[in-house]
Amino acid sequence: MNRFVLFSSALLLACGALALNGCARPLAGNARVVASNVDSLKKAFGGGAAEAGAATAVAAAEPTGWSTVKGQFKLTGAPPVRLALAITKDPQVCAPGGKPVLGEEMVVDSAGGIKDVAIFLTTKLPANNPKWEHPDYAATATAETALPFDQKNCVFLSHLYIMRSTQTVVIKNSDEVGHNTSISPSAGSKAASLNELMPALGSTKYKPIGESIVPNPVACSIHPWMSALILTRNNPYYAVTAADGTFEIKNVPAGVELEFAVWQQKVGFLGKVSVQENGGAAAAQSWKKGRFKKTLTADMPLDLNVTLDAADVPK
Repeated sequence: MNRFVLFSSALLLACGALALNGCARPLAGNARVVASNVDSLKKAFGGGAAEAGAATAVAAAEPTGWSTVKGQFKLTGAPPVRLALAITKDPQVCAPGGKPVLGEEMVVDSAGGIKDVAIFLTTKLPANNPKWEHPDYAATATAETALPFDQKNCVFLSHLYIMRSTQTVVIKNSDEVGHNTSISPSAGSKAASLNELMPALGSTKYKPIGESIVPNPVACSIHPWMSALILTRNNPYYAVTAADGTFEIKNVPAGVELEFAVWQQKVGFLGKVSVQENGGAAAAQSWKKGRFKKTLTADMPLDLNVTLDAADVPK
């Protein structure tokens, strides 16, 4: 028997013995996680920088105080003609002395000021956070609105009304005839509906509960020419322009980027406009879906003068 055969036989016998006893394979010990090594790997792959950046972004999102947004909306060119509405019932109350009642889709004064333009904050704000809601607003968050929603001579006195969704508004009927006040939520609106008969000189209350991104139509089935709009918002940062086109929103969070939306009944969300900020040069802007973004400076008002061309108003 040669040496190769003897070696092979010995090897087979050794393996057989191992098979009987179980072939133990050497295993690596449990790995130890060293914190310093993890930090080194994070930095090597940019993880530490990303986390630091996220923390900075969160810190930078805190408001630094309060500011005011104010200004005026004006129309250049000939305003659309306001059509007379057909008064078909109760003329002694609804059109005393034969006075014509005109539509209010777009009302422009002699100097071009546009009435009933809505400007409101669309940024989603943290709830019940004093850094984002000024104490003046927090104090009235669930209170009754200061201005009632009234109707007189078969016309809603506030053609465009804006309120917080958490507040309650008194709906009044200052006429000597009954009205039916109907609020129908727009598509996508979370505001509550309303359909109530309002007796002469009567009143009721309305709490929207939910928010709407576009105003909800208000009507009266007894006097079908009557129409108005109610916009409900979760935050208090909104305004509707007065008869001369002016507006003001006080105590708006400063030091953070905010998004505003602008809406007018005849136009919808404003797009092509000319904007003058704080007395500077006017510049043409195109607001996508009526939105624009601004970062306000604490205690420094933002004065916006916005001009809309009559050529861009639907006929």
